[in-house]
Amino acid sequence: MPANPHIYQNAGDYTLDGVLIVGSSGNKINVADQVRELNIYQSIDSPFMSGNIMIADAQGVAEILPFLGQERLLFMLQTPNQEGTIDFNEYHAIIYNVETRLHTTDRKQTLVLNWTSLEHYKNIRTKISASFDGMISDIVEKILIEDDYLATNKPLNIELTKNIRKYVIPNLNPFQAIELLRKEAVSAEEQAPHFLFYENPEGFHFRTLDSLIGSQGDLSVDHKRTYKFEPPQENEPPQDTAATILSWQVED
Repeated sequence: MPANPHIYQNAGDYTLDGVLIVGSSGNKINVADQVRELNIYQSIDSPFMSGNIMIADAQGVAEILPFLGQERLLFMLQTPNQEGTIDFNEYHAIIYNVETRLHTTDRKQTLVLNWTSLEHYKNIRTKISASFDGMISDIVEKILIEDDYLATNKPLNIELTKNIRKYVIPNLNPFQAIELLRKEAVSAEEQAPHFLFYENPEGFHFRTLDSLIGSQGDLSVDHKRTYKFEPPQENEPPQDTAATILSWQVED
């Protein structure tokens, strides 16, 4: 962490605010001074955030709580003087596994704890066996917010889809159900396929790949490009020859 937490001075500077572990018994332990490493994983191919945290335990945290696989992890991580915050103070993480427990001295041990988002934990424990009518975007929102399913209160960024559809979800986890819907979704405005469902510090996103590209400005790309199997043309612009087909096959 930098000397001044509000000024970005060097690459890699960060501000880690209050790492608190809350046990199932209600015990709360601040381990901010014991944190040695914190890893956070997110991807546009993953419906949840996850990570792990390494702490040098000299307080006997593992004995005080103890770890049963349902402890809450609260922290906030930010780059000084920059926009964007990873905030798990309001939307808690869940510790689900003690990956490593290494005794370094008689009174000190190093713990590596795996954690994931609360919705991922709920997803594993929830099954959906129901029929749904409506647009796919509305069905996805219902699965995310209703108490019978994930009951998330995180921000949602759901792109509107077209056509009224009917689905019967056959005993699937919520994320499995959304994955099934994702593959058939088409956006209402651009009529674009290729929907993504993922979680990042700004909440849950159910949106097209085109919307991600287009949000950067005028970088939107066509859904497909036409190639002709022929020799290069004279005076062809170099940028037009940069995209070439390495191999192809007829599937249908």
